[in-house]
Amino acid sequence: MKGISGSSTTRNVVRHLTWVLPVIISFLLLAFFQTQGPGPGQLPISYRIGSVDERFGLTRQEVAEAVEQAASLWEKACGRDLFCELGDAHMDINLVYDYRQETSDKLKGIGGRIDNTRGSYEALNAHIEQLQAEYRQVKADLSADIDSYNDHVEAFHVRSAQAMRLESSSGDLTRELDIERSSLEEMREQLQVRQEELKAMAETLKGMVAVANEIANNLNIRVRVYNSTGKDLGKEFSEGCYERRNGTQSITVFHFSDRAKLVRVLAHELGHALGLKHVDNPEAIMYRLNQSDSLDPAPDDIAALHQALGITDKGRPTSVAVRSPSH
Repeated sequence: MKGISGSSTTRNVVRHLTWVLPVIISFLLLAFFQTQGPGPGQLPISYRIGSVDERFGLTRQEVAEAVEQAASLWEKACGRDLFCELGDAHMDINLVYDYRQETSDKLKGIGGRIDNTRGSYEALNAHIEQLQAEYRQVKADLSADIDSYNDHVEAFHVRSAQAMRLESSSGDLTRELDIERSSLEEMREQLQVRQEELKAMAETLKGMVAVANEIANNLNIRVRVYNSTGKDLGKEFSEGCYERRNGTQSITVFHFSDRAKLVRVLAHELGHALGLKHVDNPEAIMYRLNQSDSLDPAPDDIAALHQALGITDKGRPTSVAVRSPSH
């Protein structure tokens, strides 16, 4: 009986594996191919314009034109269509406004500019130090005025209590208390406005510190500004991001200083969508930092593109050498 039972169990296991193994293999293959760049048969990659925060000051049409220009940089480099805009595409391109672009916009008002360079970091750090000094002074003045206001309120309450204990208050005293009450209410409203302004100044300072710390991390500069920003520190200053997850793709742009930089950020992330990795040439589109102003792919970019698409210098697919297994 034990022999029969064991044989039955073995058959059940075998039957179970006959349908479990293909599922596992299919899942592993899907996960593998989702991490790879598109093959020639998967081109062109379709995309659509997703959310565009109005604070960037760009229309959806303007964003679409920038994406089309960014895509054309790669298409001209290989002589084939690589991207197309479709309403039901699986890759969304979004412009998300956060502390990075907010900091950049505020610096434009004083002639500043954010990029991944040492000069940009030093200029931003100098502005932070100036803003820190202003913040400390505004905070100290506000604190002193709040203390003075609270003293006036306490004195007013004492006088009001004394007037209430009197059987009959003079009309002049009542008018004085009414005037003082109105004056204190006006002071309170002004202090509240100043508190909101101080809070906004603190948020601006936090955003600038976060950006400065991230640029410093990009450039391997020792962070000199304080870290109490409420932001994630230690990461690099990212102007855009490409993600591929659960069969869908997305490109998110967080920061650009002008239209040319927007096109470069988009071109960089579109390059990732094609399967391109970072290259070592600082002038290249696929360099990890967006430092150059050029809109022409560098030789390193073109070489990486051809490798990702399997293109030789003559435009034909590259061959793959097959080696005999070693014993």
